[in-house]
Parts: sequence; structure tokens; C-alpha cells
Amino acid sequence: MSLMIIATTFGQELDQIKLANEYYQSKEYDKAGNIYKKLSKQKRNIPRIHSNYLDLMINNAKLDDAYKYLNYVIKQYPGNSRYHVDQIYVAHLLPNQKEYKRFKEALYDASRGNVNTLKRIAEELSQRKLHNDALVFLSQARIESQNSKAYALDFAKNYSMLGNNPKMIAEYVNFASQQAHHIPYIKNILQDLLLDESIKEILEKELITRSQQYPDDGLYNDLLMWLYIQGNNYQGAFVQAKAIDRNSQRKGSTVMQVAKVAYDNQAYEEAVLFYEYVVTKSGQGPTLEKAQFLSLLSKEKKLSDKPTIDKQALHQIAAEYQQFYERTTETNPYRLQALKRKAGIMAYQLNVPDTAIKILEKLKNLSGTTRTFHAQVKMDLGNINMIIGNQWEASLLYSQIEKDNPYTSIAYEAKLKNARLHYFMSNFDLAKSHLDILKRSTTKEIANDALDLSLFIETNTMGDSNELGLMEYANISLLMYQNRYDEARVKLEILINTQLGHPIRDDGFWLLAKLDKRMGKYQKALSSLNTMINEYSEGVLGDDALFMKAQILEEYLDNKSEAQQAYRQFLDNFPGSAYAVEARRRFRILRGDGLN
Repeated sequence: MSLMIIATTFGQELDQIKLANEYYQSKEYDKAGNIYKKLSKQKRNIPRIHSNYLDLMINNAKLDDAYKYLNYVIKQYPGNSRYHVDQIYVAHLLPNQKEYKRFKEALYDASRGNVNTLKRIAEELSQRKLHNDALVFLSQARIESQNSKAYALDFAKNYSMLGNNPKMIAEYVNFASQQAHHIPYIKNILQDLLLDESIKEILEKELITRSQQYPDDGLYNDLLMWLYIQGNNYQGAFVQAKAIDRNSQRKGSTVMQVAKVAYDNQAYEEAVLFYEYVVTKSGQGPTLEKAQFLSLLSKEKKLSDKPTIDKQALHQIAAEYQQFYERTTETNPYRLQALKRKAGIMAYQLNVPDTAIKILEKLKNLSGTTRTFHAQVKMDLGNINMIIGNQWEASLLYSQIEKDNPYTSIAYEAKLKNARLHYFMSNFDLAKSHLDILKRSTTKEIANDALDLSLFIETNTMGDSNELGLMEYANISLLMYQNRYDEARVKLEILINTQLGHPIRDDGFWLLAKLDKRMGKYQKALSSLNTMINEYSEGVLGDDALFMKAQILEEYLDNKSEAQQAYRQFLDNFPGSAYAVEARRRFRILRGDGLN
């Protein structure tokens, strides 16, 4: 009989708890408080109602009631640290801080000697935003653990909430230094924090200090190298990479990593310097030859980036590629690539396509090469044939690549080249049939390129049965592909002046701006871009035009003030653009704050 009474009473209490919680959620606090108060008289109900009941009293400024309630609860559960922390929290809200200090000291004294309890109490204090108090308990836990870097993440979290960035950074570095697998995690955390330039400076200072204190620990050099790479400070990263290689006898492998990052970010001058360093330091072997080839590749890219072609320098690079090919062994993986790169220079930069074709035909007929390399050689042959006007030979080569390498990225690339070739030849229906297939390509970049070209053809053929504007534009695009820039520019100006009202006209201004930028005619490029901004800002190229204008002002004309204004205008007009994040970053650097 008594068991039935207990069960009935327990069930009624659960119903009351549910009802009180519903009142609490609907902000009927007086009704909820009355029920919670009655329920709290039974010890077993306290864990179920505590959070809501206490928050209700605190949020409604009933601190005296909360204080009395917690004294009662602690008598019921003297060993539960959570209730003690809540008592400390409520006491610190009271005008008289005497009890707050007394409760905190009593809990601290009772917890000493038990690392787990100290750690748990610190977490509970942190949840109550009592971060300074949490640090006191954490510090004692660290002392008793006899590990000067214990609980580093907990320390970092509390220091972060207190705005103590130097100590926060020091603790993140402590955590990274404990285990190698912690490093990627800390890098992910720091990546977001480094948007704040002041934190970047704090981290750099901390790492430099530790690298000097512990010269045999490569972690700090590694983190410094990573930090400099985040800020595109490749020279700084290079210095750290040299230290890592020197201390670990890696023979330049770390410098090679930094060189690759510089190369991938188009910092070719730095890449050349780093690869040349490896050439001088690595000794004989595969690392030396790899560095030699990649140094030549970086030199080539550096020259290709310039608006005017330095033919003498390019001839020198081509000759060095030939020398590399001749002096390396047949098993060297870069040997044939060097000859292929030479052919590219001869065809695309020095306008000697016949020499390039002879080299590539030789490579195409070699036995023992990989299928991928064979396809790449054919791709170059197709591209060169398109440049010299052998369109059908180019189309045949692209088709062979597709057939021999089904469902691969290079096959999709060849199909896109074929589509673009038919577009150049004004075979728009045939081009679109290829593009419609490629829009479903598994390669996102190719699918996007196919979609863009397909939409471009469609947009500029609607309502224009003769397709004359698009035909002329396609012909100009082919001239640019063939590096016949002066001829292309004359025809572009004619197109812009004759196709008034045609949708191709704003594309003509865009192509002219890109061509002038490529030729180093930056003021003329700005003129075309300003026309687009003033007359076609609502079109799909509006954000492209304004972003390129800002880039030219910043990077090529060194007009920081006008560049900053252009980026500001861009962020106001195109906040949802794909360029918005980069525009905001550049704007803030120019403004001088570097903050996100």
C-alpha cells in the first residue's frame, strides 16, 4: 500500500514539474515560481527543477530568495559542486561581496588535493561567466597535475572571454606543443583569430620568443612558417623553413613546400629564390633536379605574367629547358616535361609554332610515356594548331583525347576545347551541343565554364538571326587566343561602335578592358571599365568591372586612395558578389586596420 502511495505522489510531482516548466517557458513566472517553491521542499525534486527555478529568481531580481534557496539546497546536497558554484554566482550579484569571497575560498579549500574536482568546478564557473574565478581553480589543478601545460584549452577559453589575448595565445601554443596531432586543430582556431592584426602580432612575438628559448624544438619554427604563409609573407616563411631543414637535416624539403605555396599564389619571384636556394643546398639527387625544374617553371611564369614579352629572357629559359632535358637521366620524371614546356614557350610566347610542333610530335611518338602525359602533349598540339589556323586538325586531336581517356578530367577539358573551337569558328549550334553535355560534367570548373559559354552564346543570339555581333566577337576572341592583340583591339573598337543596343556591346567593353590590362594599357582599361560601371552596372558583368577597376588602381597604378574608394563602392553596390570577401579584405588593408 505504501509503495502505491509513493508511486502516486511521485507521479503527481512529475506532473507538477511539467506544468511549472510550461509556465516558465511561457514566461508566467509567478505561477511557475509558486509551483517550484512547493516542489523544492522535497529533496528528490531539486535536481529536476534547479536550473529553471534559480534562473527564474535571478532574472526577476529575487536575489535574496535565490540566496536562501541555495543555502537550503547545499544542506541537502553538500557534496555537489554545481550548487556551490551557483551559490558563489548569486553571492557575487549581491551588493555586499563578503559572502561571495567567503563561499569561493571555502570551495577552493575543500577542493584542493583533487585535480578532477578542481577542473570540474572551473568548468562550472566558466559556464557562469566567472572566468577569473575559473582561472584560480584551473591554476591549482595545473599545479597539482605537475604539468605546466595541463588544461591549456580551458585556460585559453577563459582568457579569450576576458579579452586577455596574449595569455590566450600562449595557452593555444601550449596546447599545440603537447601532442603533434593537436597542431592542425590549433591552426584551425588561429586561422579565424588572425583576421585581427593585433593577434597576429601577439602570436608572432610568442612564437619568436619560444623558438629562441627552445631552438631544438621545431614546432615553433613550423608555426611561424605557417603564420607567415597566412599573411603571404613568403620571405618570413622561407627563413623559418631554412631553420627547420637545418635542424632536422631535411635537405631543403621544407623550403620546397614554401616555394610551392609561393608558386601557387603567383609569387613567382619568391618561388625562384627559394628553389634556387634548394639547388645550392640539397646536393646531388632527385631533390636537386626537382628544384632545378621548378625554378625554371617559376622563371617562365614570372616572365609570362608581364605585359610585354622579354623574348631574350624567354629564349634563355627555353635553352635551359633543353639543357635540363639533355643532362638528366631518362628516369627523371621532369625530363619530358621540360621539353614540353620548351615547346609551349616557342609556340605561345616566341611565335615559332613549327619548332613547337616538331618537339611535340617527337614526344607524342615516344613509347613508354603515361596516358596522361600523351594526352597533355596532344592537347598542346591541338592548341597550337588552333593558333595557326588548322582548326580541323585541332578538333581531331581534341576528339582523340576524348576517345582515349573516357570519363576523365582531361577528356572533359578536351571536349570544352572542342566546343570553344567551334565557337571561334562561329559554329554556335555545334558548340552548344558540346557545352550542354559538359554542363553535367563531374568537374565543377569545367561545368561552370561550359555553362558560362553556353549562356553567353544563347544571350547574344536571341533576336539576332544573323548572329553577326556574336560572330565578330568570337573572331576577336580567337585573335586574342592567337596573341594577335593589336589586330584584336582594332576589331573590338569597331564592334563596340557598330553594335549599339546589341547585348554583345557590354561584353565588348569587358573584353577590351581585359585586353588593355594584358597589354599594360591600364588607363585605357579603366576607361572601358568606367563605361561599364556607368552604363551597364545592372548587368551580369557589373561586379566584375568594378572589382577589376579597384585591382588595377591598387596593384598596377599604386593609387591606394582611389582603390580604397572603388572597393568601398563595390561593397556598397555588390554585397552578395563572389568577390565580396576579397574586396572587404583588400579594403580594410588599404584603410589600415586589417580587421574582419
